[in-house]
Amino acid sequence: MMTRLAVFLILIGLIAPLPVRADFERIELFQRHEVIAQQQGLVGNLRALARRDGVVTNVPQLYVYHRDFSEAYHRDGFRSGFERELELTVDRRRGARSMIRLDRLLERLKTPEGEPVTLAELPEAEVYLVFYRRLNCAECEQVAETLRDWIAENPDRRVVWLDVRTDTPRS
Repeated sequence: MMTRLAVFLILIGLIAPLPVRADFERIELFQRHEVIAQQQGLVGNLRALARRDGVVTNVPQLYVYHRDFSEAYHRDGFRSGFERELELTVDRRRGARSMIRLDRLLERLKTPEGEPVTLAELPEAEVYLVFYRRLNCAECEQVAETLRDWIAENPDRRVVWLDVRTDTPRS
């Protein structure tokens, strides 16, 4: 015969949410200062330049790549519901046309220690998120929160999140 405490503990165990453990790794990177300076002088359709050439003058910018580093998705700014688009792209292995290759983006980045980053150094993943942001950017935080939720909702998907700061100090 169960005691009230045992029944209570069983019920709590049944209704309490299970902890979600997403399989992801976050890597902090910085946009190289000379790249920031060069890109600030560019004019034209900045949305198209961001997607096609990786020109990041406005944040947030999100680039998504598949396991084989092929181009999948690009989103500038925050739009409610973009995670549905992201989910469809990843699940159906859709590709993005006219989007910058991941290796070209990596050429413009550095580690906090100032070292370059290459494709070969990235951990294996099903999805690579390259998220450009700066401190004190409310829109960047909206995108980051949505990405964290998306990762938590897909705990079986291995994700590498390259968190790229564009407000890096000169070094």
